[in-house]
Amino acid sequence: MTKTTLPSKPVKVKNKIHIGGYAFDICNITFLVLCCALVLLPFMRVIAVSLSSSRMIDRGSVGIWPKEFNFKGYEIVFSNVTIYRAYGWTLIYALGFTLVTVSMTACLAYPLSVSDFILKKPISVLLLVTLFFSGGTIPSYMLIRNLGLMDTTWALILPGAVSAWNTFLYRSFFKGISHEIREAALIDGAGDLRILVRIILPLSKALFATFSLFAIVGMWNSYFAAMLYIKDNARQPIQNILRSIVYSSVSATFSDAAMPMQQGGVNKLNVQYACLLATIAPLLFIYPFIQKYFEAGMQVGAVKG
Repeated sequence: MTKTTLPSKPVKVKNKIHIGGYAFDICNITFLVLCCALVLLPFMRVIAVSLSSSRMIDRGSVGIWPKEFNFKGYEIVFSNVTIYRAYGWTLIYALGFTLVTVSMTACLAYPLSVSDFILKKPISVLLLVTLFFSGGTIPSYMLIRNLGLMDTTWALILPGAVSAWNTFLYRSFFKGISHEIREAALIDGAGDLRILVRIILPLSKALFATFSLFAIVGMWNSYFAAMLYIKDNARQPIQNILRSIVYSSVSATFSDAAMPMQQGGVNKLNVQYACLLATIAPLLFIYPFIQKYFEAGMQVGAVKG
């Protein structure tokens, strides 16, 4: 009779796995809390200073909570028509740039996603070259000036209308759409433009929503292009108004409204920080409603070839 041997008792590693998972969660949460603190604490201080009295600001007593509430900075900012005019022009620039860049990039990326497009390779090579080389600021300025676009809305919209990087991401997303759909539409007599508008666009809502939001935020926060191409102070975007206030003790643009600052009635930090918050407030209010599109945008082109 042969002697049977019982299988050895398996080693229990369940507890070790749980301990390792808990340790990772603790480290991850701690790291995220620190990152959140690094972002929120300076922002809370800006809010606190904008709402504090000049006496407390001069004494350095303001931390992350307001001391002796004072709304004079906001009164100065919002009592000046320059802010509202800058808001209007910024909205025009942001929406116009978004519409142009999304539509033109889609029109360029769609033929590149079609396998039988003859100029697919040469256009892709030209786009790839622009990722490594650019004309620079001076040639761009000379081009805008020679085209007669100075002090026009197109000076801020056209230079960035088509991005090579975005084009490749669009193409990658369009390739993920089944080519049988396009073939069926061609058989039914639809042209490429109709296929793009009636089929590709509805199937790419997440793509267009994501890059529309990126374009709006990018143009809203932009100021350098307006410094170069917009010489008329009445057409300056909100970021340039903020810059003129932050980089000068009393801005020439706000010379009339900032008279209380010269008389010692308001600390200049009140006006500077109030204008800063007024500039970013629209994006802060919109972001909670569009957060899901930003999350989807991080995955665009990640798994599609």
